[in-house]
Amino acid sequence: MIKKHYNTVIIGAGPAGLACAITLMQNGVRDVLVAEKYKFPRNKCCAGYITQKTVKEYARFGLDTEECGYSYIEDFKLFFKHKLRQRIKNRFLLTSREINRVSLDYAFFRLAVDNGVQIEENMPVTGHFPEKNTVILGKNVSVEYDNIVFADGTFGFGSAYQKTKRRNLAMQLVFKSDIRDGIDIHFGVTKRGYCWVSSQNGVTNVGMTDEYRGSKDYKKQFKSFISDLGISQNTSSLYSAFTPIGVRKPVIGSNMYFAGDAMGACDPFTLSGVRNALISGEKAALSIARSDTRIIKRYARKLKLKFFFMRLLMKTFYVPCVRWLVFNVGCRFLGGMVTFVFNRFLNKK
Repeated sequence: MIKKHYNTVIIGAGPAGLACAITLMQNGVRDVLVAEKYKFPRNKCCAGYITQKTVKEYARFGLDTEECGYSYIEDFKLFFKHKLRQRIKNRFLLTSREINRVSLDYAFFRLAVDNGVQIEENMPVTGHFPEKNTVILGKNVSVEYDNIVFADGTFGFGSAYQKTKRRNLAMQLVFKSDIRDGIDIHFGVTKRGYCWVSSQNGVTNVGMTDEYRGSKDYKKQFKSFISDLGISQNTSSLYSAFTPIGVRKPVIGSNMYFAGDAMGACDPFTLSGVRNALISGEKAALSIARSDTRIIKRYARKLKLKFFFMRLLMKTFYVPCVRWLVFNVGCRFLGGMVTFVFNRFLNKK
């Protein structure tokens, strides 16, 4: 049952929101409500990969990703303009049997519930009055709060309080197939993004990313990509989502916090964001528990600096002549070095 007042209301039960809730509970703030607009288990537009560092972050919260069926798909290949350029033994990306985040998100949801977190599903935000510290949930359920945390994604309700100049688009199609197990990453299909084809245990996840431009027909481009691969598949179940480019304000005023994609805690180059979501949710909780907004502000500054360099790397990498050198010269004559750099780079994510 939803009470009239909570110390903290968290909007969104993804990795950021649940990490925030669990951390608050562990720090003595037990008067917490998490409002989630969907019902678990829920789907999420995601390539389904997590890194070893993300595995360790989940372990800190008490979640064993191996129990969620996460493992390596060893065969990892890099393509440039549909031509195989490099084969790498995968030691950096793990994925579930279903090649999505459904089982992982649901396991974290169950962990939060077991930790005593009150989560109300099918409960979207329908109104917010920050001057009154009041949020309206679902069908006119009014809740007062001392603190509110928006962990509801790039364009959730909390985005009304943030500026979004640039964003990345991700599209994904999951279907049963007889494609052999492996991860194929394709460059040279989109201008500033990549595509993937991941298969395991008879399930294939095909996706495409790009820096969003409103004038482009991305659905047509996606259909063209899978057609070039010889994949004949109905795209009516095509998922799409935006990820932010650039770190947003982590806190507005003294009691309105943001975490995960709502804070812009997503790498603009790789689009990886789960680990950052967990950490940003934790930092928001510690700021609330210790009444010190400097905690999450310091983390936001650290991310902003990191993403500044990742943005520079992204702009450099996607210069046509640079990509040509990487895939036609680097992969051909310096394959071992490319493999080493790729492994080291992604293992740090």
